[in-house]
Amino acid sequence: MVSSTYDLGMSSSGHLLTRFLGKEVELVYHGMDGKAGERVKGTLEVAEPGNIVVKAEGKYIVNPNATIEAPTNAGIVTIPQLSAEVESKSGGPTDLAVTYMTGGLSWNADYTATLTPESENMNLECWATVTNKTGTDFPDAQISFVAGSPNRAVRVSRGESLAYEYRSAAKAKSDQSGFSFGQSSDYGLKAQAMGELYAYPYKSTATIQQDQMNRVRMMGSETVQVMRVYSVALPGISRDYVEFNSNPDHRISATMGINFANLEKSGLGKPMPAGAIRVYEPDKEGAVRYIGAATLGDTPKDARVSLTLTDVFDVYARARQVSAKKIDRRRTSREVEVKLSNEKSRPVELRLVQNFGNVWKVVSESSKSQKLNAWSNQWKVTIPAGGEAKLRYTVVLGG
Repeated sequence: MVSSTYDLGMSSSGHLLTRFLGKEVELVYHGMDGKAGERVKGTLEVAEPGNIVVKAEGKYIVNPNATIEAPTNAGIVTIPQLSAEVESKSGGPTDLAVTYMTGGLSWNADYTATLTPESENMNLECWATVTNKTGTDFPDAQISFVAGSPNRAVRVSRGESLAYEYRSAAKAKSDQSGFSFGQSSDYGLKAQAMGELYAYPYKSTATIQQDQMNRVRMMGSETVQVMRVYSVALPGISRDYVEFNSNPDHRISATMGINFANLEKSGLGKPMPAGAIRVYEPDKEGAVRYIGAATLGDTPKDARVSLTLTDVFDVYARARQVSAKKIDRRRTSREVEVKLSNEKSRPVELRLVQNFGNVWKVVSESSKSQKLNAWSNQWKVTIPAGGEAKLRYTVVLGG
């Protein structure tokens, strides 16, 4: 390519008229019956909003009550158009492949998960939603959905970016049937490494029409092993303060989430693009109910996923400080009791997380704990169906 010119086209009829300033136009007057009558040729002198002046027959006609007709052979481009000057070793007609970047094309991934009642499986599907705001159609396009966050040297709008590779032969057949992804029985898209990004090429071609949002299934599995996780974040305590509610009957509702792994044996095992995940579960009558949503980040193969979906009102905790003792100027001992309640018809393992601050040591506990990090601890306690359980521990804070 030697040079290129991009014409932005016309944004309005007023914009179009300004391109005919100083050029010949024709005024067409219409009668009461709507039929064209007198025609007057002249030169367009002024073309502003609400202010049109045409010079004709030795006089100026200001804001004529007529239709202005302009020639179409004036070399004026009304829609965005790219012109290029290319150098070729040989002359004659040839097919031209054009590759370019454009704004206005975007895509985002979202997931639909349906839990299987009384089992550890779920049906998971990933869908890509394509939005075309470019102002033009892309017939017979080859599409690759690219996941990742490449740096850009220009300002772009927020949201997921879409890399489309669009190659159209000069004699490509136009498909006016709308956005079409063919009839292949295998809708799963295979991820391909592309530098530090991942591309999901679509197997067939598709027509992407402007001002449309369309969806295509990227991947899915009906046998994803999933674990329900019930958790309670206990109020924080430290050497100098306690955040427990003064009312010992104050309930701290549990949250319910799910854990699963992006494994090939579960029907996944490929990089999963970031997106919202909405989770459903059938009720006793078989009606599918929405139970919560979360955001899934870009997830590599074999990685574990933990998502918090919803609050649970029939599994809860009530925490209180039983005693506190100042050991010395820098250390305080606190004894805590947590009553756990489960109103469900099945046992629940409840995960309890306690934040202690910087320096702490659990010196006694009714259930074995696990240190999560430098400032927090967790316990896992099984609560019987329709029953209660207790956790009691003593911690020395400060040092």
